[in-house]
Amino acid sequence: MGRTTLFAFVLCSLAAGAEKESVRFVVLGDRTSNTVEGVFADIIDEVSLLHPDFVINVGNLIEASNDDSTLIQRQWAEILNTINILPCDFYFVPGSNDINSDLTRSIFESVTGFKRYYSFDRGNSHFVVLDNSITTWTPLNDADPEQFAWLLEDLNKHKDAGHIFIFLNVPFYLNTMGADTPAPFMDACTRFRVRAVFSGSLHSYMYLNEDGTDYIVMGSSGAETEDLDPAKGNFYHCLYATVRDEIFDAAVIRKGNVFLRNIVTGSDYYEIQRAQGEVVSFPDLYWREDSPGRSTKGRFRVNNTGIDSINSQLVWHFDTLRHVISPSGVFVALAPGERGEYDFELKIKDNSKIFPLPSFALAFPFTYGKVCTLKSSMGVRRIKDIKKFKTPPVIDGMIEEDVWRGTKPIVELTGSAGEQSPVEACDIYLGYDKEYVYIAARCMESDLGALSIQATEHDGPAYADDNLWFFFDSNMDERTYYQLIVNPNGIVFDRSCSIEDGRPQTDVEWNGPWEVSSGREPGAWIIEMRIPKNGLAPFDEKKWGFNLRRLQTRVAEAGVWSLPFGHNPSSFGIIEFD
Repeated sequence: MGRTTLFAFVLCSLAAGAEKESVRFVVLGDRTSNTVEGVFADIIDEVSLLHPDFVINVGNLIEASNDDSTLIQRQWAEILNTINILPCDFYFVPGSNDINSDLTRSIFESVTGFKRYYSFDRGNSHFVVLDNSITTWTPLNDADPEQFAWLLEDLNKHKDAGHIFIFLNVPFYLNTMGADTPAPFMDACTRFRVRAVFSGSLHSYMYLNEDGTDYIVMGSSGAETEDLDPAKGNFYHCLYATVRDEIFDAAVIRKGNVFLRNIVTGSDYYEIQRAQGEVVSFPDLYWREDSPGRSTKGRFRVNNTGIDSINSQLVWHFDTLRHVISPSGVFVALAPGERGEYDFELKIKDNSKIFPLPSFALAFPFTYGKVCTLKSSMGVRRIKDIKKFKTPPVIDGMIEEDVWRGTKPIVELTGSAGEQSPVEACDIYLGYDKEYVYIAARCMESDLGALSIQATEHDGPAYADDNLWFFFDSNMDERTYYQLIVNPNGIVFDRSCSIEDGRPQTDVEWNGPWEVSSGREPGAWIIEMRIPKNGLAPFDEKKWGFNLRRLQTRVAEAGVWSLPFGHNPSSFGIIEFD
């Protein structure tokens, strides 16, 4: 054997040895007394996905019987059929319901293929199964001295094992913990460095450690519990244990928390994303800028685009120190394909700002058997009155003329989820005259050297730079609109857009009539624009759909004016020519 081949052989042998020293096993709690239908089978289904090296229980798989051999055999056949899907060995521990007579003991050993107490090895670990099914709470050394003697002999024989684990049904040792009474069983566990003792019977999970030994009382894996209060250990579960070299670790897995890898499919994901933007909308909720009014009435719409009925409460979430919403909750009941409209009122308390916006939550059955919770801030269409200029400003990248000083800017932007703006301050000034709309922007930037400016020519990738992004629905048809993106150097990316079959269609070959100039101030970049109205024809003389966004690449965040922001002109804010 060559040197390289020998080295490879040694590595493979070491790897195989390391793998041999590791073991993963699952411990199940009681299935009985008073079996809760379906729970045990569901847990077995979940365990099968974990692919342990073996599964072991802590007793009580069948209900107690009155020596009805036919009934006992039938119950064991049901158990064997249920665990048959497991891709590994199953080790049986007798419980007080499994063995309560000579007959049931004989059937247990015949059906399972195991003696009532035994031991086995896996990896570097030794596992011991005890039987106190009939003796229950009586200490094993008193109730079954023969079995206890066997236990001591077995522990002594395997005292050099990397780990020793013991399994039994009734945790009789609890009666001696903390009591000033002899505890031969626990003394043996300490003397032979037993790593963990697993038991059941109580139907409640409990963990204790005494002199270096873990004492774990498994709760229910299908047995009836007093209640389902996890704080009391009353929940359906199993335990997943891992042993590797000197390490032993265990995780308690609550029923319903092991999933198939297709628990969320691609179609599920995209269906939920679509529903997030389409099911609940706020097209009729308006908020007028600079208005002394502190409340607005509106309505939201629910469009059940799913294939199952919606029957749930739409719940508001908001800061009660800032907002008041009435009614406080709305029950939504809609069949597939149905739409509903629901009135409500939003009030802003004194000295408060509208942002962060309230949000809502609605349970939505997006497909049969699957329900998601749609969560989003409410959309609000902001309205801004813009001033008519008697003297037009000079478009020179400077915001110095009196006409700008006398104009009240948009100063309050928001994040995409309705929170307070995550970007630095941005003042947007708007004005108009007979022929033009004027826009000026002062975007504060505490590190002008960090501005991202890559686009250098018209229709270059200004959308990837620091930028301002504008939408104009100049004829208010909520179908055709224009998009303008401008970076800090005044480079423009623009296109005309329309909604066709519910989707935005864009024409990047279209070029707008923008006149743009850029500039700098200490701690800010400036944009000034003059836009011929007839360049965005056809146009409405009284109002336009409008929205804007400021992207600040240094903080990787954006602030927007009206929500929701995107290619949906029916949700644009509105600018009105006073």
